[in-house]
Amino acid sequence: MVTTAEVEQRADLARLGFEPGWLERVTGVRERRFADPDVLPSELAVAAAGEALADAGLRAEEIDLLVFAGITRDCLEPATANIVAERAGAREARVFDLLNACNGLMDGIDVADSLIRTGKARRVLVTTGERASWAINWRPETPEEVMRAVAGLVVGDGGGAVVVEASDDPERGIREREFRSDPTQWRHALGGRFHPTDACEQCGEIFTWKFDCEGRDLLAAAMWMLIPIMYQTVERTGWTYRDLDVAFCHFPTRKFLDKVVEPLGVAAKALGKLWVTVERLGNVSTAALPIGMAEARAAGVLKPGAKVAMMAPASGVSASVMTLVW
Repeated sequence: MVTTAEVEQRADLARLGFEPGWLERVTGVRERRFADPDVLPSELAVAAAGEALADAGLRAEEIDLLVFAGITRDCLEPATANIVAERAGAREARVFDLLNACNGLMDGIDVADSLIRTGKARRVLVTTGERASWAINWRPETPEEVMRAVAGLVVGDGGGAVVVEASDDPERGIREREFRSDPTQWRHALGGRFHPTDACEQCGEIFTWKFDCEGRDLLAAAMWMLIPIMYQTVERTGWTYRDLDVAFCHFPTRKFLDKVVEPLGVAAKALGKLWVTVERLGNVSTAALPIGMAEARAAGVLKPGAKVAMMAPASGVSASVMTLVW
């Protein structure tokens, strides 16, 4: 466990005039987890895949498609899904990576559902492993650079996985979904960058991991897109927010969470429908949803028949909402 105070000290924000505790005050993130230095994204995904398969009562050999939806990956080629499938034991499965920033896992579930409905897959394992700590800018040089580095200073590492398969119960499964994108907003957040004509003078590398983000612009764009489709998707399902048993949303910071739940009033906030991990795990990107779902399942909140909403904003900008009966 790494506290926000420890992150502030390592980044030495005090030298640029930031008071101790500033980062936690502006983000609401208290702590996060960093994997050991030698741990790769595939290893986090494999560990989560094993738990997901055990929960589903399935053997890895019964998976005929494995998707890796993480932002970080073991290599650019081949797809990290190959590595996950081999180590998880799904060696006969079709594999591919699917990348869409923090929305990747939601897109992976949507693709899995579509392939199952068209008869091209039977059981799909959607996985992710995030080593987001690789992208932290630990040495911002100006206050302005600190502000662009904040989104990276609250990230955490983690893995997640979900099994998607057809159900014999018509009352269970995915109900409604909405996916939207505004690609004109992609400049607000950049994580990892190729610069072949401007290689690093010290090391000669043409790729840097550093995550830069204009947080206010990204927050405004994501909220503008996510909030309307939250209402629309739940309404098309025939539910109100009071009908939900639990809601999961990827949140980059606690501040973003507060801005999103504010329009929902007591339905989401006071009644405690929203399962929140960001304060204690930080921004774990695509792993936030499956980690939250695993916690809720262990706590007895996510159980058969539960009415669920899943939501995710992402840089790019894109947003997704899905309702389902567990």
